[in-house]
Amino acid sequence: MKLKNIESYFVEVMKRQRPGISAKILRGFLLLVSFFFQWFSICRNWCFDHGWFRCHCPPVPLVISIGNIVTGGTGKTPATLLLAKEFHGTFPLAILSRGYRSKAENQKEPTFLCSSRGPLYPASYCGDEPFLLAQNLPEALIFVGKNRHKTSVMASKAGAKLIILDDGMQHRRLSRDLDIVVMDATDLFGQGHFLPRGFLRESIGSLSRANLIILNHIETSEQFATAKAQVSCYSKAPVIGARLHVSNIFDFKGEKIETLVNKKVGIFCGIANPEYFAQSVENQGAKIMGKCTISDHCTFEPLALDKFANYCKGLGAELLLCTEKDRVKFGETLNLALPVAWLQVELSIVEGAEVWQTFLNRAKSDILRRM
Repeated sequence: MKLKNIESYFVEVMKRQRPGISAKILRGFLLLVSFFFQWFSICRNWCFDHGWFRCHCPPVPLVISIGNIVTGGTGKTPATLLLAKEFHGTFPLAILSRGYRSKAENQKEPTFLCSSRGPLYPASYCGDEPFLLAQNLPEALIFVGKNRHKTSVMASKAGAKLIILDDGMQHRRLSRDLDIVVMDATDLFGQGHFLPRGFLRESIGSLSRANLIILNHIETSEQFATAKAQVSCYSKAPVIGARLHVSNIFDFKGEKIETLVNKKVGIFCGIANPEYFAQSVENQGAKIMGKCTISDHCTFEPLALDKFANYCKGLGAELLLCTEKDRVKFGETLNLALPVAWLQVELSIVEGAEVWQTFLNRAKSDILRRM
């Protein structure tokens, strides 16, 4: 069984989408294992809270961490982009990314990915998310590597006044001034269990460390109010609501596609929650004829993608669509039976815009005061 199929099976079991006695037994076993993960996470955080584990303080005026309490799919990268653009051009900015499942992640020394000229390495080396950040923020300093202490020192020497830790909530060895927690409003607490029974990476009580909580995938004010009330039981941090929207659609030559209304398409992606991508495509008025998904951060096999393109063409599709995160994995062209385009999405604040602005003003004031 391929990795993608194994991961998909376990996700379906965790979400109770797999019926039968075998799935029930597996859930019981995963629950038992999750108690060990929970114990480890709670003990680790206790040690940091009580000074048993050492924290490194980067020599920069301000450090902001963007993370979550669950694994994958909450929208950390769009939130990082949204935050970085608020400071971009005003203060020298550095983003520290682990580059999960990339070659750069396993190097002894951090990789200096971007400085004024866009990405210096391909996504196949540095990872899809750091590459995407580098493309959208060519003037920023972007570093990739496991050792956030080393990358923070490199960022400081390069002149950064603000460091943003991408997916940094669990990386407590690096001290931060402000913690932003991004949560999926449709599944706030990762099925209510720790890994591997659910998706929690640490306890819900860790929300008390947050300075701001962003509830993503908000569709209505009522949904926001309900989700806000739930998280406010665990944190005094201000809460805002956000939603992803499609800002542009481009083909692989960079030409803008004005509309997808009534177009028959096939979609492929390698993200944590492919259902959100499918919903975005349908919201654009397109009719999805076929879907092809792989595990998050993985790369498509050319033969499998070619087979999928022919399959969709046989069903009458006229175009294939992927996400921007998947787009960065390919070259300028894809020799497939159908043309390929990609959706550019942005995160918008839809609830609590004043709270968001207050947070930004506080951060900018702290930078100026400490410079």
